[in-house]
Amino acid sequence: MCGISGCSWRDPSLIKRMLEAVSHRGPDDHGLEQVGDVTFGHVRLSIIELSRAGHQPMFYAKQKGASSSELQKSLKRGALVSIVYNGEIYNYQELRKDLKKKGYVFSTRSDTEVILASYLEWGFDCVKHFNGMWAFCIHDRMKKVLFCSRDRLGQKPLYYHWNNNGFLFCSELKGLLQYRELADPKLEDLDREAVELYFSLGYIPAPWTIYKDIRKLEAAFNLIIDLDRKRLTKQRYWDLPPYSPQRNKQKLIEQGRALLQEATRLRMIADVPVGAFLSGGLDSSAVVGKMRELTDISKVHTFSLGFEGTYDETPYVNLVKKNYTTRHHHQYFLKNDFEALIKRYAEVYDEPYGDCSGFPTYKVSEMARKYVKVCLSGDGGDEIFGGYNNHLVGRRMDIIRRLPKSIRWLASRLPAKRNLSRYTSFYMLKQAFRVSLNPPERFSAEALGKDRLSTSMHEKWTTSKLKKELVRGQGSLAEALRTHDLLNNTLGDHFLVKVDRASMAHALEVRSPFLDHRFAEWAQKVPSAWKASLFQNKILMREIIRGLVPEAIVRRGKQGFTPPFDKWILNEEYEKFPVTALKILRKILPQLHAEFKTRILKEKGIFFLQYYLRLFLFGIWSRKWINQ
Repeated sequence: MCGISGCSWRDPSLIKRMLEAVSHRGPDDHGLEQVGDVTFGHVRLSIIELSRAGHQPMFYAKQKGASSSELQKSLKRGALVSIVYNGEIYNYQELRKDLKKKGYVFSTRSDTEVILASYLEWGFDCVKHFNGMWAFCIHDRMKKVLFCSRDRLGQKPLYYHWNNNGFLFCSELKGLLQYRELADPKLEDLDREAVELYFSLGYIPAPWTIYKDIRKLEAAFNLIIDLDRKRLTKQRYWDLPPYSPQRNKQKLIEQGRALLQEATRLRMIADVPVGAFLSGGLDSSAVVGKMRELTDISKVHTFSLGFEGTYDETPYVNLVKKNYTTRHHHQYFLKNDFEALIKRYAEVYDEPYGDCSGFPTYKVSEMARKYVKVCLSGDGGDEIFGGYNNHLVGRRMDIIRRLPKSIRWLASRLPAKRNLSRYTSFYMLKQAFRVSLNPPERFSAEALGKDRLSTSMHEKWTTSKLKKELVRGQGSLAEALRTHDLLNNTLGDHFLVKVDRASMAHALEVRSPFLDHRFAEWAQKVPSAWKASLFQNKILMREIIRGLVPEAIVRRGKQGFTPPFDKWILNEEYEKFPVTALKILRKILPQLHAEFKTRILKEKGIFFLQYYLRLFLFGIWSRKWINQ
């Protein structure tokens, strides 16, 4: 796990500044190389091949192996490919064996060298052979191209800038802001479409960033820069297969258990100690349960946070840790922890990020880094197995849409009173009938109507994404919503951004067995009714993990990783942050500003806190990063 940067011209001083900006991602080593007109930089967190042999930038030649400024320096001149790379290729040992049979020589034990050999063997298709998480850039001096790639589900980030001067990339936005043409951004540099998406979604999806002139590479995409022709092209190298349900439940259970076993085993490969996050939920409990079968669990460090009152999962955490007997570390996240992190939050999340769970994720990562360099997590379990409430809603909507349109029209006009403090079941049913009258791809744009903030960009983005997922899901809205979450909505540029920034702020690598792409492909064979029914989610998953985790965990419902922000952020001393955000909106998006002033903040309805939090965090971010 590392930080990478580079540019398609000679500029060591720029790359040095970029490396300093992301130095937290790699405290163990750093490297900077200029080859021809390309400059690469790298900061390293050593996980596999801890010796200097793993130094980057790394060069490679088929008959001679790897070279770098720390290894076989004399071979660098003859090596025609080089790389800077952030991530882990979990199946690198198997690939190394196959490539050796094809005549490739290896001089290190690193997965970095395997990526370079794979590129020489399979070209741009090499990524199709990888099981892992990655963002990298390869410089091919023979073809005169830069080849960048981001992993299938977007666990590792890659930001870039492209103009007439050339190509510039980095692991985080703050690195690119070291470039003189991007430095000291002002209000006019903000991307208005991105701002709309942020306030509608709570995050900014790829390829947008908060700035007009910076983009992020989408998950499952390659990006190729022809250095001679100065041409940039993008290619999608992986996609989910179509939904094709199989009805043999026992076979699916066996396959799911085997996948969990193998995915966890691969993610425990490291030359440093490996721990785990343990929340007391189904996903993290299942991962730790599987770790118990693969190692001496009494030596494994696990980590959790507790919150005040009804937000607290500590009783479930206690149940799981007692069952597994790990070396468990538990803390409470309190108001003073939140207050101490307010200014730090904008430094860690260098573009607006509206999810308050980023605060405790930062804290639990800080705690874990005192004991380990790698933590396994349960990220992705909800997207694979149908764990969110909207997946239940999708199942209900699939049934409602089977009714005659005339009946749905009449039901949508039932006199159900709107309540700003809570939603009644009757009101929600009326809303469901209303939404069912629209094309299914407009579900996210229409859901809850005027009770939500839906901008024109949000409607356009969600409608286009859901339309594609409905085709993949054979018309099932439940399947479309799940795969939309998996590929677009809740993972790559949302929850995985949260985990990457919070963990890498402490030089901690987080690995997620459920994010093995084979899990995502396998889930396409699981019938929708075995993921989420009308009233219960993760139905098949509960069967898969039964006996692996305590029965009380198998039966429990979904609970978010959220402290009591409703009691904290409304304090008068914090009013300056949403006020700053509103001032910016008034200048760049007056219509959205009016929406907040005349409706959301005035009504203070059930979703008030969600949008107030986005204003709050946008204000914190803008005070740090925007010259106003």
